[in-house]
This record gives sequence, structure tokens and C-alpha cells, in this order.
Amino acid sequence: MYHKKNVLILALIASCVSISACSDKTKSSENNSSSNSSGNNIINVDLGADIATLDPQMAEDVQSTRVAYDLFEGLVTADQSNKPILGLAEKWDISADNKTYTFHLRPSLKFSDGTPITADDVIFSFQRLADPKMASPYNLLTSNIVNGQAIIDGKAAVNTLGIKALDASTIQITLNHPDSAFLSICAQPELAIVSKANVTKFGTTWTDPKNMVTSGAYKLDERVIQGYILESKNPNYYDAKNVAIEQVKFFPIVDKNSSLSQYKSGGLDITYLLPIDQYKTIKAQMPEQEHTVSWETIEYLDFNMTSPKFKDNIKLRQALSMAVDRQAIVKDVMGQDQKPLYAYTTSTVEGGKFAGLDYEWSKWPRDLQVAKAQQLFKEAGYGPNHPLQVSISYNTRDDHKKKAIAIASMWQQVFGANSIQVTSANQEWKTFLQARHKGDYDLARDGWVADYDSVDSYTNLYMCNGPQNNSHSCTVGYNDLITKAQNSSDAKQRIELTRQALKAAMDNYVVIPLYQDTYYRLVSPKVKGYTPETNHLDHVMSKWYKF
Repeated sequence: MYHKKNVLILALIASCVSISACSDKTKSSENNSSSNSSGNNIINVDLGADIATLDPQMAEDVQSTRVAYDLFEGLVTADQSNKPILGLAEKWDISADNKTYTFHLRPSLKFSDGTPITADDVIFSFQRLADPKMASPYNLLTSNIVNGQAIIDGKAAVNTLGIKALDASTIQITLNHPDSAFLSICAQPELAIVSKANVTKFGTTWTDPKNMVTSGAYKLDERVIQGYILESKNPNYYDAKNVAIEQVKFFPIVDKNSSLSQYKSGGLDITYLLPIDQYKTIKAQMPEQEHTVSWETIEYLDFNMTSPKFKDNIKLRQALSMAVDRQAIVKDVMGQDQKPLYAYTTSTVEGGKFAGLDYEWSKWPRDLQVAKAQQLFKEAGYGPNHPLQVSISYNTRDDHKKKAIAIASMWQQVFGANSIQVTSANQEWKTFLQARHKGDYDLARDGWVADYDSVDSYTNLYMCNGPQNNSHSCTVGYNDLITKAQNSSDAKQRIELTRQALKAAMDNYVVIPLYQDTYYRLVSPKVKGYTPETNHLDHVMSKWYKF
């Protein structure tokens, strides 16, 4: 029965039965992928999609942060094993109570225009992230700094943030409570340092290539929307002597088949992701160039919890979640060593401290899962006489399309084609992000790469009124439990409170967890210095590359 069901699902996928997205055409950036032949010290890298912003304080997607890691740097940066290391700071001191961090800037730091980087720029950048007028989706990174949350909430002035200059090159930051991940937080691109003078002078146009001043290893030369981004080495970067690649050219190639083709023809040196249906072939044909890496990430579907359809119908939400066969998705749809996910965080984060949160029904035989899902669906008020109509929204990419088709097929098989009608809609990345933020969807594809090795990278996704809470859900007591956990000085209590909070959100069925992902890409043999196998967060900096 299990095998036959998988065959049916795959057949439905192949024929694109009863889902509207099958007629969609994937947009490609192939015409922009030709290698720049004007110099031989340029590396061509696929971004996988266009960036949403060049402003590091506004970055929230992996494409924007990938570029931000090149153009800007924070007090702290990270190595290729995602460990925090010295960045613009040459050293730091931590108080005995682990709440006060003092950072000492490297001597003679300069922005790309040659102007000095000072403590004022650091303070400006932190305050800018917290400023409610910016409405950064990552302002939560400042929430544990003294007065940070009050500033975010508009209840305190921006200049009251717990960061101050002891002198022109020394910055002191005071936290509300200890956080062992704070150095990793400081390494996030949203807390990278921007030029106060530059941003103030140009306002909203400061990110134009002709205006932008950067603090990272590269500076911005050109940006063609949906075309390419061209960077060149920043001669004023403090470690410029160890930056080997003179120019980096990014291409937003959505079509992964196009990316593979361009890699094979020499137009790309590094791909972003690759066609899922060619995984085994690529591994067999290019074993030295192919890299499959376990990713600290979760893939899931958001319920639109502002929709009357889902808001007050937990039985429907549970039924739809139980009806998804995650084993079939990872084995037959994805097939890249992903792990089925039945919890709201991974079992690997923080060394496995939050393993074992899986839904109890995840251990049931599949036929019992199906029977319970059917019962709940009926109790939720749906059936042949009252069919459910839902739409799955996703950003344009072939694997997201296949997942949408597969999930629609599973729901139709479990509940009956006369009881549920599923359509789908694909959107360009930036448009899709905006639609999710606005709650303009039924169910939406979502995915989250942990920003650092902390469960808080995931707990933020379910915070009531949280900027990353794309389901717009609010589980009673969740915020209080997380706040208590984060304020606790007892490590065991922190873990227990966090587990309670996650279980509460899971019992509320605000999202449908699908799997923990992997990433696999091709890296040209001529590219040295890049070791993706240890990079489980996939935070990449071009300054590592060498030819």
C-alpha cells in the first residue's frame, strides 16, 4: 500500500494533475550569465534568485545576506565552521556576569571611500537596526540589548539603546540577560557596520552603486535588477592583502537546469542549488565538484492564521498536517538526503538539546495517520458536500513547484478529490516575501536557515507579532515562555521552558513542518579555499575564495 501510494503521487507529479501551477513557466537569467572575459581574476557565482535589498539592516533572505557578507562586516565575523571570530574588532572583553561586552576596533579601520570607521558608525548601525522607523525584519537581534525591545515597540528613544562609545575605537554593549550566542548574533549581516555619514547624506539612495560605501572585503560596482551584481575588492579593507579574488559577479539564476548548463559551459564557477532530478547523476559524474551538506534549516508550510478558514479550525490544520507524507517527500520528491520533520525545530540545533519534540503521531503507521487525518477533516466540517478550497503559494523554483504538486496530490488522495480542491500560485521572490508578510495567501511555502547555532533562530518564527512569524499566529503563553527561557540563568530551565513553548506552538498547529534540508552545489576545481562541508549554516564570504 505504501509503495503504491508513492507511485501514485509520483505519477500525479509527473502529469501535474489538478494543480494550476503546472502551466507556469520558470524565468531564467540565462542571458546574463556569460563570463566576464575582461579579466581572469573574476569569479562567477549563482545566487539562485535576485536579492531583495542591498541594505544589510533590511536583509532577511539568503540572497541578500550572501551579498551583504561581502560588502559589509560587523564587529564579529565567522569562519567556515560558523564559529564567531574577530571582525572589525581586534578583541573583545566580556564581564563576569556575561551581560556587558566591550569591543575594541582594529586600528586605522576605513570604509571603502577611505573615511575612518569609528565607534559612532557602530552605534549608528545598531540603533538603525532597532529603529522602528526602519521596521527591519531582523530588529529582534537587538531585543536583548538594554532598551532594545522598548525601542522596537516604539516605547523608548533610539538613542537609549544599551550601546555606547567609551572612546573613538571602543564600544560597550549591555544586555538584559546573558546570551551565549551574542557573539554569533554580532556576526550577522544585519549588525554589519554602515557609514553614518554616507547613509545620512544619501538617505534612501545610499545603496545605489554610485553612492554606496562599504565596510567589507568588497565594494559594489554594478547592480542590474534580475541581471547581475558586480563587486570589486575593497582596497581599504583591513585584511585586503588576504583577499585573493579581485571581482565577484553574482547571477540570480532561478532555473536550476540553466544554472547547471552554465556551470558545465564554464559560465559559472559556483552554483547555488541544482536540479533535484539530476542529483544522483551529478554525484556520479562529478564527485569531486559536487558537495552535499547537511543544512541547519527547516522547510515548512505556513497556515494563514488571519484567514477565517484556518484561524478557528485547529482540527483542519491538524488534518492537513497529518495528511502530508513526509517520508515520500524526502525520498521521492526531493531525494537529496533530507530528513523528515515533525517538530518546529531541528534535532541538531545546539548539539541536539531540542531533539525528541516530534508529534506523537509521527511514529504511527501511515494507515493510522491517514485514518486520523480523515476523521479530523470531517470533524472540521469538510467533505464532498462542503469541499475545502485552498491555494499553496510558493516562490518560483522547480523544487518548490514539485513539493506543492506532491502535497496537493497527497491531500486529494487522503481526503478525496471531491472533498478538497487545491490550486497553487508561484511568485517572484521579492513579491512572494511581501505577500507572506501581508498575509496575502492561504498556505505559503516557507523555509528557515538558522542564523546561528541557537534554538532562538527557530523560536522567533512563532513569536506573537514577530517580524519572522509569516503565519501571523499567536499561541497563548508562547511569548511569555520564550521570554522566561531567554531570561533564565539556569541552562536546564532555559531548555525546559523553550521545549514547553515549542510544544505549545506545535499543539496549536500553526505551520506544517516538512523536512530538514540539505544543500548541494557544484564548485569548480579551480576554486580553492572554500570548504562547504563544515558550513552547516551556508554563510559564505567571497573573501575565502582563491584560484
